[in-house]
Amino acid sequence: MLSYHAMEKPDKKGWQYILTIPYQTQDDLDDTIYDLLREAQSTADERHCFIEADVIALDGSDRSW
Repeated sequence: MLSYHAMEKPDKKGWQYILTIPYQTQDDLDDTIYDLLREAQSTADERHCFIEADVIALDGSDRSW
């Protein structure tokens, strides 16, 4: 799913990723972000791990999830 969103990792040793998420409405964007987080959590849980995530918009809007 991440490759679909043109995942970039600015610092190869870092923990941050940049995703490009196309959307038509704010609800579409919210749903996509929550789906990504659910999938990440599910994958981590299967491996007896967990995730920590902060999602912020990089469009200057101060939106976060």
